[in-house]
Amino acid sequence: MEQRLEGTTLSRRGFLRAAGALGVAGFAGASLTAVAASQDAQADPGENETHGFTYHNEHCLCNCMLDCTVRDGRLAMVQPRENEDKRFQNVCLKGISEVQNIYGESRIQRPMKRVGERGSGEFEAISWDEAFKTIAEEFKKCQDTYGKDALWIQFSTEASQRFPPLLASVLGAQAGGMNGYDLGQGNGQSMAFTPWIGLFAQNTMWEWPEAKVVILANTNLVETSLVWSRGMLNAQEAGTKFICLDPRFSPTASKADQWVGLRAGTDPAFFLGMTNYILENDLYDREHILAHTALPFLIEADTGHSLADVAEATNPETGEPMEVKTFYVWDESAGKAVAAETEGIVAALEGTFTIDGKRYTTQFTRLKEEMAPYTLEWTADTCDIPADTVAQVATEYAAGPSIIDNGVGGVDKFGNNDVAGHCYTLIASITGNYGKRGTGCGIYGYHVTPYEAMLGGWQLPEGMEPAPSPQGFYDMVKTDKVHAAMFFGDIPTQKAANWNKTLEWIDSLDFVCLADIYHSSVTDFVDMVLPVCSKFECADEVGGVKCANAHILANLKVLDPLFESKSDFYIEKGIAEAMGYGDLFPADGVEYANAILTTDDPQVAGFTLETLKANNGAQRLIGSEDLNAPEVGFVYGTASGRQEPYYEVLLDFGQAFPAWEQPNEAYPENPLREKYPLQFNQARSRFRVHSAYSGARWIQEVAEPHIELNPADAAARGLEDGDKVEVFNDRGSFRTKLRLNEAVRPESAFMVESTFRQYLDGTIMQSVSNDNLNERGYALPFGPMIPYNDTLIEIKKVGE
Repeated sequence: MEQRLEGTTLSRRGFLRAAGALGVAGFAGASLTAVAASQDAQADPGENETHGFTYHNEHCLCNCMLDCTVRDGRLAMVQPRENEDKRFQNVCLKGISEVQNIYGESRIQRPMKRVGERGSGEFEAISWDEAFKTIAEEFKKCQDTYGKDALWIQFSTEASQRFPPLLASVLGAQAGGMNGYDLGQGNGQSMAFTPWIGLFAQNTMWEWPEAKVVILANTNLVETSLVWSRGMLNAQEAGTKFICLDPRFSPTASKADQWVGLRAGTDPAFFLGMTNYILENDLYDREHILAHTALPFLIEADTGHSLADVAEATNPETGEPMEVKTFYVWDESAGKAVAAETEGIVAALEGTFTIDGKRYTTQFTRLKEEMAPYTLEWTADTCDIPADTVAQVATEYAAGPSIIDNGVGGVDKFGNNDVAGHCYTLIASITGNYGKRGTGCGIYGYHVTPYEAMLGGWQLPEGMEPAPSPQGFYDMVKTDKVHAAMFFGDIPTQKAANWNKTLEWIDSLDFVCLADIYHSSVTDFVDMVLPVCSKFECADEVGGVKCANAHILANLKVLDPLFESKSDFYIEKGIAEAMGYGDLFPADGVEYANAILTTDDPQVAGFTLETLKANNGAQRLIGSEDLNAPEVGFVYGTASGRQEPYYEVLLDFGQAFPAWEQPNEAYPENPLREKYPLQFNQARSRFRVHSAYSGARWIQEVAEPHIELNPADAAARGLEDGDKVEVFNDRGSFRTKLRLNEAVRPESAFMVESTFRQYLDGTIMQSVSNDNLNERGYALPFGPMIPYNDTLIEIKKVGE
């Protein structure tokens, strides 16, 4: 039976014939890719079986250490690398599928330049010399005409090797600003428990068995951090209860002890309701609040500003000027306001007081007033869940020790994402569920060790660095400040919503170059395409070095570069040489790796490239045997040194304490729901990481792209399982296959995020996604987040 690729006009057999007809030289309208069979000619049939060692996959942050078997010059098997600590002996189906994927239909084989209109997909093959010369000329023209910062060079995780990029620094180009996703809840958490790592909790999942309850807040751990799901399963065996909050009955929900199927985007409401219930029923930890939080501190009753003295000082670590604040509490024994850290005082937790003619109240008093509207009934109505569930979860969480593990999907891709993160810090602070063993909040699924080594790097001349990027890519596409761009990977469809607006920006550029492993969605819209090595291929004996999972990992050579591909390091180096800057780069990967391994960090004392090779590409950090982080404790880098869930800097936004805020678009009362009644939920799955593996044929056979609807919503539209459908709103549309799934909440639709357009009938799923940013995000540490899931759509059968 002849297999036909979804969304293409070539069958597998026809694709093979076309690839064979191309030969080495390209022609106008030539295909950018070919299939596995065309690689056979490169294999040496007399070569013995060999083993190479690398790690995979940085994109999902699991960094699995791999033992790769090569037979007759071809990758034949991928297995976990042996490890004394079996927690780090892992591989998932994505890693195993690389045996087929790196030779697959989507692989870009040779440098190509556009010969038709942008979007036509018409290219011809060129040499690397011509590619480097053309890019150098275009970059120079752009920077000479508009300035250095008019050039944008940005890397994705998938299309980059393991060496830190250098080209943007050498050229003074912009290298990408704020990320625009994954950090929304971190925006709301970071200020309360400084220092904060942005994404991650300050302790690890190996502490979960010490918790009685772990709330999984919109995290699909079993899929998105597949190899670390053992942390959840092991904790369950130890007696920890897992409560999963997710609108969809996800694989993680199916493994949890309890599933709470709340309405999408209402996570903040759920936690606000929990907080009010805890306060009303005296379930909070009074002693903890008085000793370790800023909630007893005095604030002006009218303005919310703190009663504090401010002194100028010098930061002892940086030498920079800083402010030191002295906060005040009401001492019940003396009947007056005193400095909070005065010994022997009895600080009032509640009350309103007059000081020098002004009314002051404690933060805790204001908290109780502001939480009062969030009753069980209000929460139940807002989240569309039983009121008893809110009370039950609140009671169990408050009893502690408890942990909140949040993910990077779900509410993180709604306009009110920071409010959710702020709620986590507040409820942890009032219940004593932060600082001691078995407590905490943040992302745990990708953060499995407390150890991080300080490695070296390649030294460029002083002052040579990227131009400042005051805007993230999501904002840059709305301006005319950039005139040429180079993307390593499918940045335009991954770091911006509303594809049609992004395409307008791309079309406005004078020159666009893409370096990628696979024929991703943006490929057809650029001027030049360069083939990048996969993570299994190196021109040198090493393609990168990094610290992850309490190990130093080396990307050792498994295969020579396939087809005409080069690593991103050698692509950068080739462009630099064409522009006269080649002498600033390392001579090769070995020299770069040795520079990275040059460090005084005692955790890697004696580690060299030779010792890494002798240890099959991985060495455990010295002294990293205990994966339980030290107790977080109760000393913080906040202004007061305490837990500070009251964010005075957000007073103007009405979010000093978290306050309910509707999603930007996908809220029930939005009049737009009359036209577009379905909330569009995107998330990662075990089959892909963003768009990576979209072209992996083995994965496509079991997980082809599709959108899912609840059977009731499908029936209301006259749709059946397997129908070809169009998903649309006022921003745009895309086409895909429909699957029915009762795990999807009514009045919503679910789709695994991102896939290559050739599998969506030439359309792009981000055509419909919401690009309206919350202005408050610009005042937050990690900037605004793209509200991909805060999107309303409708679905109909194609052709109707």
